[in-house]
Amino acid sequence: MRASPPLTDPEERTDPEERTDPTERTDREGRTGPTDQADPMEQAGPTEQAGPTEQADRPHPQGGTGEAFRLTVPVAMAYIPLGVAFGVLLTASGVNWYWAPLSTVLIYAGSIEFLAVGFMVAGLPLYQVAFTSLVVNFRHIFYGLSFPIGRLRGRVRKAYGVFALTDETYGITSAGPGAHLTGRQITVLQVVSHVWWFLGALLGALLGQVVPESVKGFEFALTAMFLTLAVNAVRSSRSAALVLLALGAGAVGYVVDRYVVGESFLVVSLLLYVALISATYRKDEEAAE
Repeated sequence: MRASPPLTDPEERTDPEERTDPTERTDREGRTGPTDQADPMEQAGPTEQAGPTEQADRPHPQGGTGEAFRLTVPVAMAYIPLGVAFGVLLTASGVNWYWAPLSTVLIYAGSIEFLAVGFMVAGLPLYQVAFTSLVVNFRHIFYGLSFPIGRLRGRVRKAYGVFALTDETYGITSAGPGAHLTGRQITVLQVVSHVWWFLGALLGALLGQVVPESVKGFEFALTAMFLTLAVNAVRSSRSAALVLLALGAGAVGYVVDRYVVGESFLVVSLLLYVALISATYRKDEEAAE
């Protein structure tokens, strides 16, 4: 027979108030007991448990895909007329019509597509085309710093999000109701905006086939677009210095192009202008300090 455990005098039993707190008990290996587990109310909430990629496809409270499509309507109002002008300009310049929709798929860079028409007609060297494209689209580097790419799931969506990042889609996703779009909504926004541009260019290319050759002036569309952008930039900044710097850079570029190196007007002017505004900005920063 096994020995019976010794009886403990009731008077010697530990008082309930003096018993060890369960939260202080540990097992022989030093591990905390079940009472040491975190309280459910203290556990990470949904925003801590799910990363940005896991929340990307959650329904948006303002209408989901329909909300993203609605935000593209103002984009369509700009992309379709400008795309039509681009398509007509391309065909009027003697380039085959199918290059208009093809360039919207492969390039999709707005102003660079307009410039590409002149590049193809003039037969500019590749290095000048590459450099001009870099300078004109250099601002996209700064767009990428705050673009919510973390909401896009998968490599394909992320890659397309970078490729389809335009001034308009960046403006929508960086402020206002578009700042809270989910990853799926951002993709819808970019795809639909891309389609608007494609349709505008296709329509313009087809119209260019029936426009009589006697109709002139479509080649001025690029100049008119940049003049409009320049006027808007001056109005928003209200700085006469920027205008003077641009005129000075253009004058130097013209002299270099005319008397030193041919076909260098755009490269020299852009490089000089960027250098001038960078020096001006640095000088202002030092004066503020």
